[in-house]
Amino acid sequence: MKFISKLVLPVSIFMITAASAFAYKPEGNGKDWAVTVSIADQKTYIYQNNKLVRTMICSTGIEDGDNDTPAGNYILNETGQKRGTFFYSKKVGEGGKYWVGFIGGVYLFHSVPVTENGDIIPQEAAKLGKAASHGCVRLSMDDAKWFYLTVPDGASVHIQK
Repeated sequence: MKFISKLVLPVSIFMITAASAFAYKPEGNGKDWAVTVSIADQKTYIYQNNKLVRTMICSTGIEDGDNDTPAGNYILNETGQKRGTFFYSKKVGEGGKYWVGFIGGVYLFHSVPVTENGDIIPQEAAKLGKAASHGCVRLSMDDAKWFYLTVPDGASVHIQK
């Protein structure tokens, strides 16, 4: 039952995001890119051709059995349909900008939380660097935009404890 509850919130957020997606695709071959998320360090590392190109402070899921960010190996936006510029969940009362999905779009890389109008929620942004999300990987607004515009679909994603 815990597995199902982990997926309910991210799936409901994605359903809202689907309407706001547009077809931007970064250039490049996803096979040349790798994303590593360290839950212990709350950092995201981006590699191109095995060379570290960017390190970002992030916030992964609150480790409570329901909001954990799932450790493992995945493919970024494997379907090519899980990428957009904005989402908002009335249920949660927050959204995010510059999102890219993994695990079928159930989990996302996205900005720190924003309001329905797209304004950063300061108290949520202040949590960057600590586990704080519902399972997604939160990034600063600048890092989320860079990630969205730069890292192509098909990149490998490795999430480690």
